[in-house]
Amino acid sequence: MEYQALNWEVRDNPKRPGENCIGVVTFSRPEALNAVDVRMRVELDILCDQIRHNSHVKVVVFTGEGRGFSAGGDLKTEAGPLGAGDDPDFDMGNFGAYKELAHLFFNDLRHQVLQRAFRKIEDLPQITVAAINGPAVGIGLEICTLCDLRIASDRAKLGEVAVPAGFLPESGGARNLPKLVGVGKALEMILTGRIVEAEEAERMGLVERVVPHDDLLDEVMALAGQIASNPYLSVRYAKELVKMYWNANRSEEGWEREFAAIQEITRTGDCREGIRAFLGKRKADYRGPYYENWPYGEGEAG
Repeated sequence: MEYQALNWEVRDNPKRPGENCIGVVTFSRPEALNAVDVRMRVELDILCDQIRHNSHVKVVVFTGEGRGFSAGGDLKTEAGPLGAGDDPDFDMGNFGAYKELAHLFFNDLRHQVLQRAFRKIEDLPQITVAAINGPAVGIGLEICTLCDLRIASDRAKLGEVAVPAGFLPESGGARNLPKLVGVGKALEMILTGRIVEAEEAERMGLVERVVPHDDLLDEVMALAGQIASNPYLSVRYAKELVKMYWNANRSEEGWEREFAAIQEITRTGDCREGIRAFLGKRKADYRGPYYENWPYGEGEAG
């Protein structure tokens, strides 16, 4: 497959020149701060299969092109099927009477593909390192929590902004973030959308190390090279055992409940309001179940 939203390359181990064993996945939508659109989800899903079967790759680095790691889900591409876009007659194709049903189906599908791709990232046998070169929020932060190690630029900013935007952490974030920073701090980040700077992220345990921005990839490649130079099976089994205990609370039921929750949420007026507010650069006016029968005065949310 020709990747358009991602860049994939395999680089030399800096400690063992000539040994091509360090893969680098670069999110490549810099004009959108590497927001994860439909194509990037599909490409991630396919690329993870390719990486998993490449026994020569020992370490995989995830990073972003341009000034950020990833701004999360691309709400511009999410708006139309959910009825939150500018075009009230948005139509994904000639579905006739099935138009609304088709929109719901394709909305569900985009979330299913995202969850499948993120499960594959978490299950890669290679050591995975997030090189966080700038903002990593929402889905962007969840990708970081799926990786084995996280090294941040001093320009990095991290936050779980799904709930304030009318969504929720849907791909392991609700499971992984509390294990990294504790339940209280995780809930604070999830429920408020608070953005933390790189230094605070290091103090919290959200990232392993903060390095000067211009040195980020060199530092990450040096770390990857050190790991890749160790015995192949020792590294693989060390990760496998650590992840076995780490994933003790991971279950099929958990994934299903995450998907069921996001499926229900994306049917709501609050979700549409969150998307409209984000795209309109205004404060959201959430009204819970009261969009049809607002009890506190006249008017409707945007």
